Amino acid sequence: MKIFKIHLLPIIILILLSIPVVAQNNNIEVPLSNPGEPGKLIVSAMFSDDIEIRSHNKENVIVNYDGEDIRDDDKDAMKNGMRRISSGGLGLEVTEDNNEVRISTGPMPNQDFEMVVYVPRNFSLKLNTMQGDVKVSGLAGELEISAVNGDIELVDITGTVLVNSVNGDMEIDFTQINPNSPMSFTGVNGDIEVSFPANAKFTAKMKTEWGDVYTNFDMDIDRNSSRSESGDNDGTFKVAVNRWIIGEVNGGGPEFLFKTLHGDISIRKK
Repeated sequence: MKIFKIHLLPIIILILLSIPVVAQNNNIEVPLSNPGEPGKLIVSAMFSDDIEIRSHNKENVIVNYDGEDIRDDDKDAMKNGMRRISSGGLGLEVTEDNNEVRISTGPMPNQDFEMVVYVPRNFSLKLNTMQGDVKVSGLAGELEISAVNGDIELVDITGTVLVNSVNGDMEIDFTQINPNSPMSFTGVNGDIEVSFPANAKFTAKMKTEWGDVYTNFDMDIDRNSSRSESGDNDGTFKVAVNRWIIGEVNGGGPEFLFKTLHGDISIRKK
């Protein structure tokens, strides 16, 4: 297993002169164990301004990161009569093992951090982030993305997508879809907008509590609420009604789940 480990520890010496912002902008080139074969990128980022994953025509992975070690407007921060001389460091670790590339970043809530990762088009992706926007373009593998605070944008996608956002909008554009794979697009606070090729075949299962559902596909829609009943040994009886909208597109196909709590759902025909 190849390990590429970077630790940037900013140390500020207090002098009478003003202290400039220290910035980092670097590339890490990661050779693959099996160039040309499918691979997987796994990203775990706690805090960031932006994370972008792009496809390229090379047979390696390139990590470009830009981190700001100390914010200039925080350089005179005080606590209990003491002046801060260090704000902690940016920890970035990249590992590769048998075409699986892992990227992890440490906690850095008071720092600016942006990262662009270039991978071959036949890569899959698993990405988890706590803070910051996510953009992915040009991938053809399986995409599993989870974000807490930040928007999600996927462009020129030809693979399978499972995406979840707590606070943020999602905008997803498919060039083509896998005709046999179910997909899921779920959120809590934010709009969901997904675009599919006009000939896509799928069955949409849609639900929003405080919002509306829009589409320009010709859907064969079943508006009947699903109903479930249950009972137990003490005689308690429960009925639950779930207001799902089910719609078949081009005769139906694998189930695509669209669900949000606060926000609109838009399913577009390209």
